[in-house]
Parts: sequence; C-alpha cells; structure tokens
Amino acid sequence: MSLLCPINTELVQQSCNMTSPQMCGPFSHCTQLFNGTVITSKYSCCRIGYFAANAAQIIVYIIILPIIGIGILGALGGGVVKRPFLEATLNFDSQQAGNMTMCLQFGSQLVNIIIIFFQRHPEDSDRPIINFEIALIYCLAIPISQALGTEFANYLPLGTLLWIQNIFFVAISPVLFLFATKELSLQTLKQQDNEILLKSALIPLDDVKEKQQLQEQEASLYKKFYEQQCNKFPLQVILITIGNFAINEVIILSRTTPGLISPYFSQTQSYCQAWNFYMLLLLFAVNVIITLVVYFIKRKEEYTKDAVKFFNCERFYTPGTRFWKIYAAGWVTGIVAGFFGMAAGLIMITTMAEFGLISAVAGGTANYCYFIICFQLFATVLSNQKEEQNFGVGDQFFFYVLGIISVLIFTNLGYYYLKKYNIAHALFYIDFALVLLNIAGNLAWGIETSERHNYQYLQQPPKMCQNIRKNDI
Repeated sequence: MSLLCPINTELVQQSCNMTSPQMCGPFSHCTQLFNGTVITSKYSCCRIGYFAANAAQIIVYIIILPIIGIGILGALGGGVVKRPFLEATLNFDSQQAGNMTMCLQFGSQLVNIIIIFFQRHPEDSDRPIINFEIALIYCLAIPISQALGTEFANYLPLGTLLWIQNIFFVAISPVLFLFATKELSLQTLKQQDNEILLKSALIPLDDVKEKQQLQEQEASLYKKFYEQQCNKFPLQVILITIGNFAINEVIILSRTTPGLISPYFSQTQSYCQAWNFYMLLLLFAVNVIITLVVYFIKRKEEYTKDAVKFFNCERFYTPGTRFWKIYAAGWVTGIVAGFFGMAAGLIMITTMAEFGLISAVAGGTANYCYFIICFQLFATVLSNQKEEQNFGVGDQFFFYVLGIISVLIFTNLGYYYLKKYNIAHALFYIDFALVLLNIAGNLAWGIETSERHNYQYLQQPPKMCQNIRKNDI
C-alpha cells in the first residue's frame, strides 16, 4: 500500500491526525496527500481500493448478491446493504458507499424492470403485473418529494439522522407483520370464495357483460379499456412518467445543497444565494401544473369508465379524494426514499395494498416506481462525478454487474417460488428481516464512529453550502 494518497482519488476519506491514526478505522491508514508530484500538508484517511484482494471485502461482496436480489422482491434496493455492510463492516465513507449503492441499485433495477414488464397478473393472464394507473400517480409525486427528503437529511447531524432512521424502522416493523397476516388471510379466503376477487380489483370481462347487460356501444368502450389495461407498454403513461422525471431533474440539479455541487455554478460563485429559493419555487410550480393536467385528463377518462362499470375497484381518479390520498402516499414514499435512504418500497407496497392491489401486483407496481427513484439518485451521482471525478467508469461497471447478477439469479428464483407456492405475503417478512438488518447496521456504525471520533462528532452540524468547494477534502 502506498504511503501517500493522491488528492483526486476515491481512496481519500475524512481528514485525520497522525497523533490519533486509529480514527481511520479498518482497511485505512492516516497519511499525507499529494497533488501530482507535490506533497501537501494535509493528512487524510486513505482506504484500500474497491477491488483490493481482501478477504473481508470479497466475502461482503458475495453476501451482497443474495441480499440485493431478495430485497428487490419487496421493492428494496441497494440501501439495504449501504449502512450495515459497506459503511459499518468495510469502513467505506458515506460518499463512497453511496456511489457503490447507486450503481448496485441502478444495475439491479434496470434488469428487474425488464423482467417485470413481461410478468403477468396472477389472476388475469392477459394483464401485466404492473398497475400503470396507480403507478403514474405515485411517480408524479416521487421526484419532488425525494429531492426535498434528501435536502432535509443533508442539514441534520449524523447522530440525529441515525436515531430518526432507527425510530422509523422500529415503528414500521409491526406494520409489516400486520400486512403479511392480512395478505395470508386474503389468499386463504380466495381459495374458498371466488367473490373475494372483487377485493382484488378484478372483474372478469365475461361476468361483467352477463351481469350488467351492456349495450353494444358500452361493450365496445369496455373492450377498448380492457385492451388498454392489457397493454404491457402503455406508451402514454410511460412518456408522462419519464417526462415528469426529466423536467424535475433538470430543475433539481440546477440547485446547490450541502450534498450537491450544481454543474451550473462556477467555483467563483457563492454556493448560497437566492437562486436556490427561486428554483425551489419553480420546482413546486412545475409539479402543480403537471399534476393538475394529468388529474383532470385522467379524471375525465374515468367518468367514462364509471359509466360502463369498468373494473369498479380500480378507480383512482374518482372520487377526487382517492386521487389525492394516493398522491399523498407518493409524497411519503419520496420523502422516505430521500431522507432515510431506504424503505420506500415498504411504503409503496403497504399503501398500494390499502388502495386495493393484491400483494403480487403491489410488488410489481412498487418496483416500477422504485426504478424512478433509482434513476433520480443515479442522475445525482453522475452530476457529482462531473465535479469530483473520484468514481471511475470501471468501478461503476463492476457494481452494475453485481446488481445485474443478483437479479438474474436470486430475484428470478424468488419470483419463481413466490408464484409456485402462492406465498406472496412472504414479501412482508422479507422486508421485515431487512429492516432489522438495517437497524443493527445503524447501531453498529454509530458505535464504531463514536469510538473512533468521539460522540460529539456525530452531533456536529454538516457543512453549510457556502463552505463547500470542489477541492475540499
């Protein structure tokens, strides 16, 4: 291992003091930095590389594969391994672990979403497993709420953030057991009474025609809506989702926060100015306009669906209060994703189940929405790399591949066994186990950091944005 560490490298972590070299923790050592051929007076913790032939690092990378793959079944991504494994076990700092996590998430969700697009509804083989109608509402709310959740977290000391995260995880644990029991009961009832299908938001086409005695025009409309519902790739909904995300991301990346250096600012400009506030107002205005336009267009369409009694249990825009409840659930999802760094999938699956989706459909739809979350986080990582240039393409590619392998092996096996044994309610138990893992990881990382830097380190407020500069170490 080199005695010196280049300034612009992913190996550089927090500053250190040679009188207390133990503050760097395992796999790191306190050493001087050099800039090219010039040795600086700065000391920093220099960590072994991502691909060092270290037994602990190799074992953790292997363990990550099944955890990521199984977690995706419950719409959980790379966040489940960030704190307990990458930070607490391997001693990567938050920025490095975040970069690795984003690549794991993006690679795994990219493959997973392709698989999900070809999955069929467990109770109607003509329909996709994704309910695009409710997914659109969630995706309208997620980009702006996730950005705000991330910004809230950036202004909190690490210790405070850890405690809030653990309190949240403890509070949501009994909810997961409740939903697992509820879904198990629902599956049992379905085997005994076919009328329970009404609670699963499914009304077979033939039954509707017989019971409602639809007229020829109504039957034609019903058929049209049903064909739309069976479309694997509803272009209109997908384009609205992607377009809304793109517009939001352009505005979000134009802001500068403690965790983000905007590519639109030069080094000579102040990093705290009214521009940020104006961009925040623009972000809210754009989201209000897009949301209202989609709401009124889809609401008008649903009135026609109501007239022909098309899937009465899947009315998401009528009455209007139902739309705003779902939209609020999307906001909660985004804030949780940005603030806590995980558990967004838990929020989506549980709330979607409350809105009438069976667990398999809720899981597939949540994963579709989660891909938007991963895309947003990934865009932020790429933006930061433009400034920092400390996470090379080769490094990124390695973690993309890890995420892809985890899905191809473990997620595929999970889908197979969940379908074969009709145990979709097990998703909630999986999420519960991973939540416990993160609680343990938070506690271990907090204790380890406190011993290394003292407890006051965890209570220090983060740097304000005017103090952040490109070459800060």
